[in-house]
Parts: sequence; C-alpha cells; structure tokens
Amino acid sequence: MAVNFTAAAARVRVKTGARDTRNELKHAAVHWRATHKEQRENALKGMGVVIPLSDWLGHNNGPPILESTIYAEWCWRRAQEAAFRPPDHATGVRWAKKAAKLGLSYREYRLELLERGRHPTDEDASRIRASRPVTARLTDV
Repeated sequence: MAVNFTAAAARVRVKTGARDTRNELKHAAVHWRATHKEQRENALKGMGVVIPLSDWLGHNNGPPILESTIYAEWCWRRAQEAAFRPPDHATGVRWAKKAAKLGLSYREYRLELLERGRHPTDEDASRIRASRPVTARLTDV
C-alpha cells in the first residue's frame, strides 16, 4: 500500500492553519474585551460614575470560609457525632451495657473501640479509669 506523503502533509498544514486561526481569534477576542472594558469605564467616568477600586464589588473581604474557625468547629462536631453514633439501635444498647459492665461511659467505650479497632477488655477498662482526670475519679466513687 502506497502512502501519499503530499496529501498527508497537506492535511497537516490545513489542521495547523486552522489551529493558528483559532489562536488568533482567541487573542483578538481577549484584546477586544480589554479595550471594550476600557471604553466602557471611560464612558462611565465621563457620566460621573465612580468606578470601584476593587474588582470584588459586593465582597465583604472577610476570611475565606474554609479557614474560618467556626467552620472547622462545625466540621469537627459533625465528624464526632458521626463517629460516636452506633450503627443501629440494638448495637448501641449492647455497647452501652458492655460499657456499664466495665465501668466506662459509652463515649469512653466507643472511643476505645475507634482507637484500637477492638472491644475493650477488663485491662483496657482499668487503664482508661486510671487515666481519667482526678475530678472524674472523685465523682465515680
């Protein structure tokens, strides 16, 4: 099978020319938008309209929402609620009974389950009770 290199080269030239034309059109559009913006601003200034110094007209210049501590606290609360929520009611009741039997709160039991990936044993429960703050140990007696 013979390959016609002149036809292939012609097709490449046509595609390249079309691409160059598109780039030229894009560049012309960008230039037109910029000059048109200047013309509009000059016309508005001529009418006495004050052009705002900021492009963010209507923005309160506050901190971004993702850097806000309020948003971070809200995300943390939602994550904690989801982590400590039992999979279903029966499981939650069973875990609460096991926690009471070990002398732990449901929250301590669930935290140990989340941290270790296993249900706490008697040794784990004694370690958790020993690591409680002094005020919590006094109220448990």
